Amino acid sequence: MTSPQRFLDRFDSLRDEYTASRKAKSGKIVRILKRELQNPMGAVIADIGCSEGHITESLSKEFGLVVGLDIDYPSAWTGRFPFIQADGSLLPLASDRFDGVVINHILEHAASPPRLLDEVWRVLKPGGICYLGVPNRHWPMEPHYRLLLLSWLPRALGDRYVGLAGKGTSYPEQLPSYWSIRRLSRRFAIKDLTAELLKTPELFFPDDPALLRQARKLKWLPKWLLKILIPAVPSWVLILRKE
Repeated sequence: MTSPQRFLDRFDSLRDEYTASRKAKSGKIVRILKRELQNPMGAVIADIGCSEGHITESLSKEFGLVVGLDIDYPSAWTGRFPFIQADGSLLPLASDRFDGVVINHILEHAASPPRLLDEVWRVLKPGGICYLGVPNRHWPMEPHYRLLLLSWLPRALGDRYVGLAGKGTSYPEQLPSYWSIRRLSRRFAIKDLTAELLKTPELFFPDDPALLRQARKLKWLPKWLLKILIPAVPSWVLILRKE
């Protein structure tokens, strides 16, 4: 799912910000899953790409059983939830067993996004859902390296740009466009929650001040116009259902 270097080590300068962001976003994910799952209290959920487990730990307090999976072993794992070290494109999980899967800003780091989504389909029960949060390739500021237009560049130029900026030796991320993520997810029934989240941010992430500030810049737009603009916003939240 990543290069041999530990994922968080690649973004060491943003580690504290990353940790705070994961904790803040966990409330939004919990609220959405509670609304979308048929039996939240008994739900079995896999958090793929759980990293240090900040979101996983929050989920484990709200749902039946939550398993964290990551290609790296979490250095700060608390032991408060089951953890499996595994590549997301080859999950050591039984088929048709999970009510929900969480992939929160992980798909763009996967070596093969199609294989990861194939594995999600395999492990989900019929009717099960995947929470998918993913950033926009065409947003001007790349969210991981904070370099302008980085995600717009071909791989070789991206590697060089990251190197010249002193932020690593390569740019392995594969951020999707809105239409490419819908193509990748076409075997699922897709429910795009992005416009709803932007129109009513206080309902979904009242405990995330940074996200609230961003959403309030757009919530005054009519919903029909906001839906037209969805392909251009910084990131999206989709619910993928295995029907």
